[in-house]
Amino acid sequence: MTSAERAAYQCLSAVDAASLILAEPEITLFDVRDLHSYRQEHLERAMHLSEDRVPLWVGRLPKDAPVLIYCYHGNASKTYAQMFSDFRFRRVYSVDGGYRPLAIALNGPARVSGTDGSAELGAFLAEWTFDPADLNAPRQHGLTPLMRAALQGQREIAGELLALGVDIHARNDDGNTALWLACVSRDRGLVQDLIDAGIELDNRNDAGSTALMYTASSDRPELLQLLLEAGADPHVRNFDEMRAVELSASRACLKLLRHTAD
Repeated sequence: MTSAERAAYQCLSAVDAASLILAEPEITLFDVRDLHSYRQEHLERAMHLSEDRVPLWVGRLPKDAPVLIYCYHGNASKTYAQMFSDFRFRRVYSVDGGYRPLAIALNGPARVSGTDGSAELGAFLAEWTFDPADLNAPRQHGLTPLMRAALQGQREIAGELLALGVDIHARNDDGNTALWLACVSRDRGLVQDLIDAGIELDNRNDAGSTALMYTASSDRPELLQLLLEAGADPHVRNFDEMRAVELSASRACLKLLRHTAD
């Protein structure tokens, strides 16, 4: 099949993809992120798809069935979309920007207000020019108020934000959550607060790295141990195929991870 004979897939913005999903409730949705991320959260009705299962679905779905595919940021989904197009599926869509923008476009970001919060919270929001009417709205570098409080090591402010119900799963421009940023500030209590709040332990940023990898590579054994005890996965690999044990910057970190070396 020449490139000219290939059926073309379409790339859709998150907003257009959300409109399509709402307009066509029978559309087939595929999530091509790793299985751990899929199990953590995914769109309703979306099925996990790996490359080895593409032939199964190619043989099962009618060629005129609409298929929409999303990944982390909109790159891998194009590869999968081309696979379906090569098998002459006529309506195949890849989502630009990936899962997070699509989920927000479908569900809308929760608006959590801090207008009735403490004076300290109000001063913090003003200092960093956050919108007190929407505590999930990001500012510089994609940081939300919770992320900023974590980065600055302001545990009491972070605690108040958590009590108000802010989104603990939000990611900044590098794909990091508040957990990573709390590890940067080295605030053990704040890290524990985020763990207790149910933050995802194994979120992978845009380099495929987790907070566990960061604590190992930056010589933070006390936080490394805390994450391990909470259930963080030491076997996750970044996009360079490195695990936390291989990134360890000190003997203390290596000792905590020695059981994962094999």
